[in-house]
Amino acid sequence: MSSIKQVIEILASSEKSFEDALQRAIESVSTSIPNISSIYIKDQSCKVRHNRIVEYRVTAKVSFGTPTDGPADLDLSEIERTFAEAPVPGGNGAPDYSQVAVKTEPELPREVEPGGSATEPESGGGYSG
Repeated sequence: MSSIKQVIEILASSEKSFEDALQRAIESVSTSIPNISSIYIKDQSCKVRHNRIVEYRVTAKVSFGTPTDGPADLDLSEIERTFAEAPVPGGNGAPDYSQVAVKTEPELPREVEPGGSATEPESGGGYSG
């Protein structure tokens, strides 16, 4: 049986320890994302003040299953809404932005007359003195 996992990157911190920072991260993420299967610690650092560690920081990657992997009674409306808003890939794998209006003409505050020089005062350029 094959499965697809999704991964998000999170930042977490704690005044106690790295382990506490990771536990807080998992507790926070699990309120909105079901089926967390693993956490990969990408980076660790500490904030130091007056030669004392005052904050433990972690950057981690959280892996979780697709919404269909969860229990049948799980409310997935928020996750399904997020999936529905994502751009649909085109034939070459790139998102389809054909519905986006693109401006091809600049919006100028006044009519511009062709000709002139950037250094001539008549054209709006040059020295003011």
